[in-house]
Amino acid sequence: MAGVVLILAGALAALLGAQAVAQSDAERERLASHLASAEIASTLKLAIRREEDLTVDTSAFVANNPDVTAVKFDQWVESMHAAQRYPELQNLGLVMLVRASKLPAFEARMAADPLRPQGSRSTASAGDFQIVPEGKRAYYCLAVAGIARNLASDLPPGLDYCQLVKTMIKARSLGVSGYAPVADAGATALGVETPVYRGGATPRTVKARIQAFQGWLGERIEPKILLETALAGHPGAAVVFRFNSRYSHVAFTSGKPSPGAQSTTVALAVGREAALPSAHEGWTVQSFSAGVVGGVLADSRALALLVGGILLSVLLGLLVTVLGTGRVRAWSLVREKTRELSEKNRELFHMTLHDPLTGLPNRLLVVDRAERMLARSARDPQIVAGALFVDVDDFKHVNDSLGHATGDQLLRVVGARLQSAVRDQDTVGRLGGDEFVVLVESRTGDTELVSLADRITGSLGESVELDDGSGSFSVTVSIGVAGGHHETADALLRDADRALYAAKAAGKDRYTLFNADFDGGTDLEADHMAQPSASGAPAAISVGVPAVSPERAHRPTSPR
Repeated sequence: MAGVVLILAGALAALLGAQAVAQSDAERERLASHLASAEIASTLKLAIRREEDLTVDTSAFVANNPDVTAVKFDQWVESMHAAQRYPELQNLGLVMLVRASKLPAFEARMAADPLRPQGSRSTASAGDFQIVPEGKRAYYCLAVAGIARNLASDLPPGLDYCQLVKTMIKARSLGVSGYAPVADAGATALGVETPVYRGGATPRTVKARIQAFQGWLGERIEPKILLETALAGHPGAAVVFRFNSRYSHVAFTSGKPSPGAQSTTVALAVGREAALPSAHEGWTVQSFSAGVVGGVLADSRALALLVGGILLSVLLGLLVTVLGTGRVRAWSLVREKTRELSEKNRELFHMTLHDPLTGLPNRLLVVDRAERMLARSARDPQIVAGALFVDVDDFKHVNDSLGHATGDQLLRVVGARLQSAVRDQDTVGRLGGDEFVVLVESRTGDTELVSLADRITGSLGESVELDDGSGSFSVTVSIGVAGGHHETADALLRDADRALYAAKAAGKDRYTLFNADFDGGTDLEADHMAQPSASGAPAAISVGVPAVSPERAHRPTSPR
């Protein structure tokens, strides 16, 4: 009788354990899908904003050469090796605002200095100058210089870009880059329009921006290349890049979703400030990953646990029946197996909340701890909740040049050094890729956050010895710092992420402090300290970060 009871109890325990494992595996697959979607969206966002590097350099050139000719502009773009560095770039040009009364003078200028879309040594565009689309308007937005990747991507010299992209005039007044789909000759691409102002800096007021306006830098980008970059490392995934606004509805796709695939949609805050005030307008990324397998029979680990548990119960029951007097020993074996199952469940729960490479808390656990930290700071006003986004500069170069094994070693070293730089009560987590986050509770406000950023840059600046003893290498990091009052953990992490983008845009190898209490409206700017110029004077860079008002970006003060 005791043996039968043991078999039934063991079978029930095996069934409950298998169901728990199946649920845990399904939850882990759902979490992995969400993390993959967030990583795809983040990679796509970074790929789009990578174009800002070219825009910043070209804007500085145009600002310093207000009367640049078409040939000089082409030579500058060729010297930057833009076609090789930016394979997605199809066109890059300088567009000016031409009043209707100045159109004859503009046509004379273009006749004397015509466009050479295939480069400075190519033949000038042939044919009479014609406005496209035709019609009399108060002003026109026309290209005075530009270069195309090939003849297929060449645009007519008289194309009125303000008719093609409805947000250009608004972007000039706001001082931000506009991202919008551009349809021409039956093909749709991603267009980026960035206003250029005299002096290279964006004026603070609308009136000053209009007075200092020189023109727009226009980029035409092939979305398929960007999407393929975002999907790299995610086999079987698919992505849909959509733009919805009052002007147009466009979707770019890459990959094919599998039947029953999970879908996650993430909004990308790029270009919305350029006359897209509605929360339902702008760019979104919808990513698809493999569907979640549910149920004990569909989960190999759960099925193995169920079968193994039943077999073990049968063996134990037979053992109890045969031995009779060995009841105590049989129950001891049952307790031992139950303890093993419990430990296995705890291990699975730990894997759900921690990064398998570094052992650090993953995004799910980081968000939970951030919410708890914000709740404590809400109860005690003297506590300041802070977050530091840490990103390894040029991590892809480490993987490409030294291999993924070395890249994994670097990520483990970064995680260990971050933990050694913070207190026991602080949290160090890995969000994915080369992005880490540090959660800090401070009673000294920004002072402690800045001090921690200095310690981190000093610690991570030390060289990393290769595991095989063949040598060492050094890396730098960019850090976004956010503190102060925040309603949610997502808001705190978003501000730290925006501060990180500001540090990246300012030249990397530095940290940027975001002031969460600043209320500056829609015209938001950040001044970043840059490398000294050849003359010894610091070169100031002014960067407009959409919906962000960070403090001054800082070079690390720790010795390198």
